[in-house]
Amino acid sequence: MQLGLSFWVLTFFIFVFTYVNGFHDGCNVVATLIASRAMKPHPALAWAAVVEFLSPFAILIIGSSVSDTIKKLVGEAFYTDSGAQSTALAFITAGILAAILWNVTTWRFGIPASSSHALIGGVVGAGMAAFGTGAISWNYFWGKVVLMIFLTPAISFAVGFVILKLLLLLTRHAGVGVNKFFTYAQWLNMTFLAFNHSYNDSQKSIGIVMILLGICGAGTTDIPVWAIACAALCLSCGIAFGGFKIIKTVGTGIYKVQPIHSFASQLTAGTVILTASLLGAPVSASQIVSSSIMGVGSAERYKAVHWNVAGKILMSWFITIPIAGALGAVLYFVFSMIF
Repeated sequence: MQLGLSFWVLTFFIFVFTYVNGFHDGCNVVATLIASRAMKPHPALAWAAVVEFLSPFAILIIGSSVSDTIKKLVGEAFYTDSGAQSTALAFITAGILAAILWNVTTWRFGIPASSSHALIGGVVGAGMAAFGTGAISWNYFWGKVVLMIFLTPAISFAVGFVILKLLLLLTRHAGVGVNKFFTYAQWLNMTFLAFNHSYNDSQKSIGIVMILLGICGAGTTDIPVWAIACAALCLSCGIAFGGFKIIKTVGTGIYKVQPIHSFASQLTAGTVILTASLLGAPVSASQIVSSSIMGVGSAERYKAVHWNVAGKILMSWFITIPIAGALGAVLYFVFSMIF
């Protein structure tokens, strides 16, 4: 089916969000690697960008359960009704722009808020404004979004705590050479974390593309390869330019990480994100990485964790969905007059 100008303009904005997501959230995958001095910033960002570009193509093999969750947040019948196309276009435009605005605001202040939650909040807020509360798939929202806001940080904290305790126990009689091992082992761990971050995050943008295809009357269950390629390119470009304010907050603001701490944090975060992806949960890399660092730091010296910084990060997690949702609703009313 021939797709109109509105589709391509809005697709452009979806991938602007993807770029900002890579710039904003992608930095988390290299934060501890850089902070522990295992790799200099520019080579670290360049390698992460390569991995983040290749990872989304794994959707063709592993599946797209995360994008399916995003696609189902708002009932398909509401936005595919041909008589409500203008309403649906206003809804999706508002959701995307709300997420971009919140991401840019939190990046400006160096707050590692969740791009994923900003997108979900924007889409759900705009969806309620456009179609009413009955349009929202609350089982997906509460079960795979809100529950994970509380569950994944708790799991990341606990797993990071346990992994570092085990590593400290196993290396208690090791010589100084063990630091070199953890320095180089981080490179592999960062690759694992970057792969899982991109696999999960690329699907959020792809899910919005699938909603947009439904709105424009070209709905399909098959994800277009061009959408995967665009998501991969935008994420990798975003991380290549790096948000150094957020790298500093995550890498040094929570705990002064050494190679062993970074290794434990990366292993924890990568494993939690991969598990969530397989369950179809659109999780937040910033939440998971930050929580794993808190757990790792607490395992060695609880008092050395900068809990005031951690508190500000925690606050951003709780306010992102409500604020992005409110922005989405307000923008919907603006765009409903345009469309």
